[in-house]
Amino acid sequence: MAKMICHVHHGGGPSGVSTTTPPRCGSEITYDGGTLPLNFSLEQKSGTFPVRHGFLLSSVSNETMEGNVVLFPFLAQGHMNPCLDLARLLSARYPQLTLTLVTTTGNLPHLRRVFPSHRLAHLPFHPADHGLPSDANTSFALPAHLIVPFHRATRSLEHSFRRLLSDLSTASDGPPLLCLITDMFLGWTVPVARSLGVFHAVLHPSGPFAMSIYNHFWSHVPHALSDADEFSVPGLPGVTVRRSQLSRNMLAATSPDDPNSIFVREQAEHCRRSDATLWNTADALEKPFLQAWAKSTGLPVFAVGPLFAATPKPPAGRGIKDGCAADVAAGCLSWLDGHQPGSVVYVSFGSQNRLPAMEAAALVAALEGQRRPFLWAAPVADQAPEGVAGEGMGLVVRGWVPQVEILGHAATGAFVSHCGWNSSLESMRHGVPVVGWPLVGEQTCNAKLMAEELGVCVVVGSAAEAAAAVAEVMGEGERGREVRRKAREVAAEMESAVSESREAKGASLGALDEFVEMVIRRAAASPTKLGVHQINGQ
Repeated sequence: MAKMICHVHHGGGPSGVSTTTPPRCGSEITYDGGTLPLNFSLEQKSGTFPVRHGFLLSSVSNETMEGNVVLFPFLAQGHMNPCLDLARLLSARYPQLTLTLVTTTGNLPHLRRVFPSHRLAHLPFHPADHGLPSDANTSFALPAHLIVPFHRATRSLEHSFRRLLSDLSTASDGPPLLCLITDMFLGWTVPVARSLGVFHAVLHPSGPFAMSIYNHFWSHVPHALSDADEFSVPGLPGVTVRRSQLSRNMLAATSPDDPNSIFVREQAEHCRRSDATLWNTADALEKPFLQAWAKSTGLPVFAVGPLFAATPKPPAGRGIKDGCAADVAAGCLSWLDGHQPGSVVYVSFGSQNRLPAMEAAALVAALEGQRRPFLWAAPVADQAPEGVAGEGMGLVVRGWVPQVEILGHAATGAFVSHCGWNSSLESMRHGVPVVGWPLVGEQTCNAKLMAEELGVCVVVGSAAEAAAAVAEVMGEGERGREVRRKAREVAAEMESAVSESREAKGASLGALDEFVEMVIRRAAASPTKLGVHQINGQ
């Protein structure tokens, strides 16, 4: 029988992180959201927190600059991780910069743990006021019908965020505010930043190929207004999308008045008024689509990914973890160590997707019928397949798993995936062929990119198709060898994008340098008028 590892999530913080207050460490800005002048509360890790920093770029007139970069990730794991990876990269590459990470009070314990030495600002957010579970600090584990209400509830952060940004932008006893970087689902921050004269950049945790399709179909729902089976996509010359390639929730939208359509359209319109766009992708993957986005929006684009691979190895805590994470990770990797190279199928559908129980059981049976070892990750308990049978064929893990390490392990030969963009990047970076079973959102677009443009994925829609595709991409037939060859080529290109030596700098690192230089040049050209805020140590 397949082995099962149980990993219990605690209530409270993001993705099972306990909200009981941990030991105080790092540097933190507490914002009460009131009407009195803003007070900052700084937690000290040791000694005095270095509020002021000098910054020097030789290409910027050899002028020493001070600067605070504010990052505001969306409250969903798949959006939060790329933003936190960007923060790590900025911190490592530009240690003179001050970074301020903005989140909500309920997410603070998680960020305290993964960023103990960074300045954190947290805003009040009360999910129950919006008809959500009181512990819905992120969208993790929310049922599908609450996702859009959660998205819209984050708009309630605008008032407190505006006052926070205003005080940061007029501070005289802290580093001058250089720019604000926010997630694409926080488009309402664009007019806030513009009203305060703050440079704004949108961080897209996905790629322009998927976002062009996603925004077009959600904003205009052409599939609901026509009986056509194939649709062109404005801004993507030569790209057509078949009705069968749309996700179930997208097909369910019957008019532009669908709540999800309204939300996506609002965010897209705001983001087009930003000053720049950062993308968690690489030129090697999506150069023509990056160029098409720049042409259609008129905004500068910077491909700075894959961010997870560009950053120094994060401390324990990236992703969905609790105190048992180290033991679970060790168990997964030890199990993989016992298998031959390229022999194991890794199965995961992310943290918010549910494969129908009958399909999950059918996939398990098919893999066992092939005598194919598999490791199945189920971040939420009801994602795990039931009735697993067979001697030693599978390992089912309930809870967080070290996905990057699993995909990088020599034993992993294929990935049955929902094609979320983070999972897609992690698989491509390690040269693991993808059997793509997209379920919702932009996942179908990511699968289309990997299958039709990059050749590293076989798209399926049932357990029988998935099992057949696994056998194909892991087998010795012509198509399997070709998919593996292309996967290795893409992996090498992605590694190059985030590598640096005396002789060469990867394209993604170069793009990030260009972005930072642009921001600093702008700050030097139009310095912010300075005001006063109050800083109190606690």
